[in-house]
Amino acid sequence: MAINVLIGQNQSLIERKTEELSTHFYQLIYNNNFREFFLELQKITNQFLFGKKIDIVLKNLSKIKKNDLQVLIEFLKSNSNLNFIFVFPDEPTEFLDLLRKNKLKFRVFQLRLPDKRSLENFISQYAKEHNLKLSPEIIKILKENYQDNIDLLLADLEKISLLGGDLQSLKQILHFKTNVFKIQDYFLEKNWPLFIHHFKKFILEDKTKDKADTLRALSLLFHSLIKIYLIKTGRLNKIKANDYYLYKLKEKSKN
Repeated sequence: MAINVLIGQNQSLIERKTEELSTHFYQLIYNNNFREFFLELQKITNQFLFGKKIDIVLKNLSKIKKNDLQVLIEFLKSNSNLNFIFVFPDEPTEFLDLLRKNKLKFRVFQLRLPDKRSLENFISQYAKEHNLKLSPEIIKILKENYQDNIDLLLADLEKISLLGGDLQSLKQILHFKTNVFKIQDYFLEKNWPLFIHHFKKFILEDKTKDKADTLRALSLLFHSLIKIYLIKTGRLNKIKANDYYLYKLKEKSKN
């Protein structure tokens, strides 16, 4: 018998760890009525007693009373041929103590979402576990792009894993698109986080010889500053640009 205890509140992490631990499982959710829950559990185990082996995932157990937890422990002891995965949102101190007291072996998995400071380490560890060769530059781009959406990060890390970390396909996965005009806008708006964010991705995707496209982008930024200087000093006649672009530069020059 294997007993695994998953602790965490993020469903994406829980589902991925469950699928990692078991390829064939039945899920049962506690409904605040232990008698009904226990009868259903017995029914499930009897159903698969002589058939195909199946693992049992038990969720929403944080409100089970201590006496009922003891009943559950006795049930585990009498079903040593089955594997169980218990899911708790927070540390189940009483349950873990009962497992130890009854000398039942178990593994605990803390499935906590990383905060922004530890996100790079989280991505690095994921890459290591899945044999992905992600450069520090790629890891930083992933951190900046997904730090406010960990669920999307997990989904896309899975896609990257399936692609084997192929950088040519990486730009199809990242959930934002960039171009020189976006980069210019963020630059002239002095929105430095987004400017750096998009420019890094642009450089990463630049496959031209000697990064020619990146140099052209830098040239565009340089010349936009010159044009803004000419606008500020009243020399509009020196500027060669279409009306729309000139209008945008006038708006930017107000900053």
